[in-house]
Amino acid sequence: MPGPPNGGAAQVPARVYLDRDMAIIKRPLAGLPLTLVVPVGVFEGVAVEIVPGAVPGTLSARLFLRHPDPALSVTLRETDTAEALAGDWADWAEALALPLLVCEPDGSVTRVDRRAGCSAGRPLPRRKIMALTGRRPRFLNRRKTGGPAHGQPVHRGEREIIARH
Repeated sequence: MPGPPNGGAAQVPARVYLDRDMAIIKRPLAGLPLTLVVPVGVFEGVAVEIVPGAVPGTLSARLFLRHPDPALSVTLRETDTAEALAGDWADWAEALALPLLVCEPDGSVTRVDRRAGCSAGRPLPRRKIMALTGRRPRFLNRRKTGGPAHGQPVHRGEREIIARH
């Protein structure tokens, strides 16, 4: 008999209370009630997992909060159509300020960039010269910093920006 799709132990029915800051998971453990309070920031992200369904030619899609410990992952929605999860996937990630994740059938996890829909890695440094030498480029050293225009009044503490000629 195959195990659960996440590779962990058999899932016991749990009640989950979720808000923007924490997830409260209530489930029995060895016959005793157990309450776990997990901060939302501990979750790796909002993940989607699409696996072949029980009937050949069908798919089963699951949307869940991925935790490093699979027993603490929280299933948000399960459906037979992956298209139904697309909007919910982005909405949950935005509401909880978590990254989008895709769980591949081989068990690997890929992070998805929200804007382009492609894999997001670490951003490259903008100026490699400064990172290597620790100094400003030569042409920036020749430039002088600006100051207030002479003869023009400086208005501080105002709430409006008005262009005057």
